[in-house]
Amino acid sequence: MAKAIYRIYRPSTFKEVSGQEHVVRTLQNQYASETLAHAYLFTGPRGVGKTTTARLIAKLVNCESVKENEPCNHCSSCESIASGQALDVYEIDAASHTGVENVRETVIDSVRFAPNSLKKKVYIIDEVHMLSTSAFNALLKTLEEPPEHAMFVLATTEIHKVPETIISRCQRFDFKRIATSELVARMQGIVKAEGIQVDEDVLKEIARHSGGCARDSESLLGQVLALGEKEINMEQASLVLPVTQTLLVEAFARALHARQAGEGITQLNTYLEQGVDLRHFVSDVISWLRDRLLDAVAGNEGDFDVAFLQQAIEELLQAERAIRGENIPQLPVELAIVKICGVQEKPNIDPPKDFKKQGVVSSRVEEEAPKPVEPFIEARVIESAGNVEVLEEIEAVDNVFDSVPVISLEEVMKKWPQVYEQIKSCNASLPMMMKTCEVSGVEGEYVELGFEYDLYVQTVNQEKNSRLIEGVFEQVLGKRMRVRAIQTKKAEQDEAVQGLIQEFGGSLV
Repeated sequence: MAKAIYRIYRPSTFKEVSGQEHVVRTLQNQYASETLAHAYLFTGPRGVGKTTTARLIAKLVNCESVKENEPCNHCSSCESIASGQALDVYEIDAASHTGVENVRETVIDSVRFAPNSLKKKVYIIDEVHMLSTSAFNALLKTLEEPPEHAMFVLATTEIHKVPETIISRCQRFDFKRIATSELVARMQGIVKAEGIQVDEDVLKEIARHSGGCARDSESLLGQVLALGEKEINMEQASLVLPVTQTLLVEAFARALHARQAGEGITQLNTYLEQGVDLRHFVSDVISWLRDRLLDAVAGNEGDFDVAFLQQAIEELLQAERAIRGENIPQLPVELAIVKICGVQEKPNIDPPKDFKKQGVVSSRVEEEAPKPVEPFIEARVIESAGNVEVLEEIEAVDNVFDSVPVISLEEVMKKWPQVYEQIKSCNASLPMMMKTCEVSGVEGEYVELGFEYDLYVQTVNQEKNSRLIEGVFEQVLGKRMRVRAIQTKKAEQDEAVQGLIQEFGGSLV
């Protein structure tokens, strides 16, 4: 069983608190000058030392032998507080005690009485933003004029939910995320105390996964140490750490930079099949690209230009926010890949009304070759010295570009298996529908896709799906195409039935 490292090695002095020097120095200076406040408000991310610092304040104001503005950790007061047995130190979890009755019973009714054994009563209210409005109102008066023997330390991760009336009656300290170097240094001290050799790259990987949270880093370290080895390298640590993805991230980013949308989507889905967490992977890619962006902005030479990095980060951030609400979680990321790789949305232009079917990808129907377009000859002339001189003749075919196929039906048919495989590799639901698809025709930049069922038509014509298919077309065919799904087989069957009815003089029952 993994040891609760974050509890065993919880800081017992202000000196041991990592990454919050601005808070520690101010509190110690206030104690030395006897100007400690009666109420403090600690705000910041979870797991960065807010509650730990609150307990250290409780020790400091009650310690019987303070040395250099630090609690001694040996007197009866320090020991009782450290063990959680001090009756005069109240730790209240506001998340589970939100009502006004709890505040009255735990705080208001008890604060007026003198401490049982310590010098001061200290009330530590964690996640204070969870208190109800009536509970805040009840606490307000006590916070404003507490007895001399009482001190309050409020902690929250969501300062915006704390009423201004409460904030104004406290001294506020903002805790920040802990730098990777400080987390690594702290973990190095822990593994040394444990008598275990852990490679520094393992500690850096743990720190990276923790996102500046000391508690998370120490929890992960506890899992690594639970392997029971005296020397732990990255290969061993990867058994319990989230999948290490540095190489995967870089390969994926380079596919995006090379504008290889198909390759990027294939890589993404391959990683997911291998057990990589989607949200974590996207977060790692964004972090990796951000590092490259900072290098580029600083003028350091690199393989990635600022414009690409900016666009990629923006698109992936948007996709990251959309992941949770999708039935196909990777779909927002797939669409982001298509956009990053330059397959942009086309103008919303309706296909030509006189859409000509040039054949169907089926053994039953032969192709019809597109009719040749007669070019319009235009003469360019100039007037010089009173004489008109013909310079050259130019074929002006702009007026017929809209009807000339960007690509032939034959080429679409030839590449169709590749198109299908690309769609199959980057989407879970479309392949079933695309397997029944027939390419009904090509007109200009449009490819018309025929389906038997109306449901398939509606699904493929949804913007997010049509854009994905168009992106695959561009990657495989090398040309920008638009797709339009229509219902074909049913219409053909209806025409055949009507023809038989007319021929035999029957009627439809």
